[in-house]
Amino acid sequence: MENGAVAHTNSVVDPRIISEIFKCRTDKTLLWDGFKKDSKGRDIKNQYWINAAVDFVLHTKGIKKQGGCLNRNGVANCAVVDVDKDIDVKEICREAYRIDPLIIMFKSPSGRWHAWKFYHQDQDVKTVIKDIKRIEKEFIKLYGTDVDVDKTQPTPGGLTGINFPFSSDVQYPYSPQGHRLSWKKFLFKYRFQHHPLVAIAAGLTEPGRHRTLCLIAAYLEKKDMFQHLDEVVDALDDFTDTGYVKRIKEKKIHSKYDVGPDAIQIRIAEIVGHEEPIIKIYNEETGKNELIDFEADAQDVTAADVEDPPIPEPDLKEVITELELFEHTGLEKIKPRPWLLSGWLLEKALTLIVGQPGVGKTMLMHMIAYALVTGNPIFGKDILKRGNVLIVAAEETLNEIDIRLTAARIKMGKNDGRFKIYKRGLEQDLKLVKFTKDAAIKTNQYLQLEKTIKSKNIKYIILDPLINFQSGNYNENDNQNMDAYVKQFLIPLAVNMKGAVIAGHHTNKISMVSTQDSELLVDNQNALMAARGASSLIGAARFVLALQPMTKKLWDSHFKQHIKDGSNFVHYTGLIEAKSNYNMIADEISWLKKDTIQVPTDDGFTESTGVYTTTDLNKITKAKNKLKAAENLAWCKSHALPTVQKLFNIAGDEADQITLNSVVVELVPLEDDAGDDNIPESKIKTRIRRKLENGFDGKVETKDGFQTEGISADDGYNYWLKRDHSKSGAAKVFIARFIDFKKRNMNR
Repeated sequence: MENGAVAHTNSVVDPRIISEIFKCRTDKTLLWDGFKKDSKGRDIKNQYWINAAVDFVLHTKGIKKQGGCLNRNGVANCAVVDVDKDIDVKEICREAYRIDPLIIMFKSPSGRWHAWKFYHQDQDVKTVIKDIKRIEKEFIKLYGTDVDVDKTQPTPGGLTGINFPFSSDVQYPYSPQGHRLSWKKFLFKYRFQHHPLVAIAAGLTEPGRHRTLCLIAAYLEKKDMFQHLDEVVDALDDFTDTGYVKRIKEKKIHSKYDVGPDAIQIRIAEIVGHEEPIIKIYNEETGKNELIDFEADAQDVTAADVEDPPIPEPDLKEVITELELFEHTGLEKIKPRPWLLSGWLLEKALTLIVGQPGVGKTMLMHMIAYALVTGNPIFGKDILKRGNVLIVAAEETLNEIDIRLTAARIKMGKNDGRFKIYKRGLEQDLKLVKFTKDAAIKTNQYLQLEKTIKSKNIKYIILDPLINFQSGNYNENDNQNMDAYVKQFLIPLAVNMKGAVIAGHHTNKISMVSTQDSELLVDNQNALMAARGASSLIGAARFVLALQPMTKKLWDSHFKQHIKDGSNFVHYTGLIEAKSNYNMIADEISWLKKDTIQVPTDDGFTESTGVYTTTDLNKITKAKNKLKAAENLAWCKSHALPTVQKLFNIAGDEADQITLNSVVVELVPLEDDAGDDNIPESKIKTRIRRKLENGFDGKVETKDGFQTEGISADDGYNYWLKRDHSKSGAAKVFIARFIDFKKRNMNR
């Protein structure tokens, strides 16, 4: 028996009662004879219509399994959605209750699911159809094509039918907790379905039944239904505490409990398994599920967990202890950081790989995955800890994952088999987090993943793309949503694995690379902020790698004349280290080239896919940047330095910094094109500013082996850039003067 199941005996099912509950057309019956094999050996449903009324006596005995059409001349008293999927019992029952508290989940003849809703009285079929279509849409959101829309009942016309339950031990109902209900407890739930806390008592086996019973007793008394308390007690599985029931009846211990709508909601949410009270209460007057006040003066507080709340001692005071602190002594033994992939992956951390759609994020992540199991370096980065990898690619098929990994093997070498790559593709949906209006909760699949991590000894998880692994009321632009998603759910996975989570994420179309006076400039901050959605994502990630496609303009101006292998700008992608919390990021872009790999297929042909490889473009970039830096340094010494010294002389000996803009203004008239009306002054200022920033912020190796920033001068000072971020708005940039580096370092 499963989930605290109660033995089901067909003999106790009253066919007269079931014929009243499951009404249908009386001239046609749907017969169910199990499954049969088709011409290809596949199982198909063996069911057909006959011109006869349903015989519920034979049906409940399991002799003749039957069903029918619920549209009876324009009226119906029940409806059903066919969820043709083998779903975890607790999950589907919990979700069904969230969709509509009046739904009762039944197993279908094939062991799948039927979601029934009962109206007790005949309703216009148009009204019922509208209601059940609403429910059907909610199930479709959860389970997609596995919801059989052709079997949703009732229908406007035609002759579509549904199998009635209680025909065998396969077809039985469940409580919202996922506990199997007996026929007797189903009738209890059916009878009290418009009183949700009372109805939910059927099948309640978890701890907290005493508390629930007290709350129900208080509710029944306010509703003049206290005479039904014994029925509630009988509906509680294996509840034998007669003494407690006596205390309720005689001592009225339930009077201490509140029955405001929020209190009831909270308890229902706890029983069903929701972390927040998101379930609405059925309003008999409006016929809708909504929050209603049972009493105008009700206080919305939860019921206490104890039978008789203890009275604290009047003079009892809470003792506040000091917060534990740890002193840094300077004598600590410093342990190295737990690097997994040097500079990119750290134990118990999240790494983001961001870029525009189609730029090659997936390609890069598959290559990283292969490097992590083989130990092969990737783009000059060492793998420091190998381990098993799980790739979850929400936008790629399993076959496509295999093609990409095979290409990585061809490019990087064979795996010795010590570690494995596991995979899930778009064929296997994965939702780790569900967002409600008020909370984010773990899904059953998240819990399954936790178990899988342990059993498979997974150290690395690759999620591609990040946006696909949540559901519900999620807004990627909401910092609170994003913060919860990453910090409460994704990073804990990395912590539990003592590994890392790598997530792909889309960017806005922001250029991270520009040129200025033929100089290639990388904007790390722009690369960092290009990630789409809330900024808390970037804040939570310890590392961010950004991919930037090569542009035709950049290719033509910087690389085309140097590359003679026939490649074009479309073959190149730039890799930018946009963020690292634990090491200096590279201030240059690394250019990767997309090479084509032919992957053999089982039909004797091949499929093409891409892999990344390092390129000579990086050497070209560094050479050009070095040359440009030398030019700017020489220009600053010949043009800027005299102006800087003049401004400091004017400012006096007490001055230690002057604004960069004041130097720019002084230098503008010295430019050859300053008097050209066709060239805006702003353009000239920008050019000068770039030269100053590059010349004064460069590193200079001296004869005595010291390295300093800025430019040394004859007046005994060094000059270099200083950024003051204490000011409001953008950082203020100064040229600062300091004592000459030779003097500063003479005592080393």
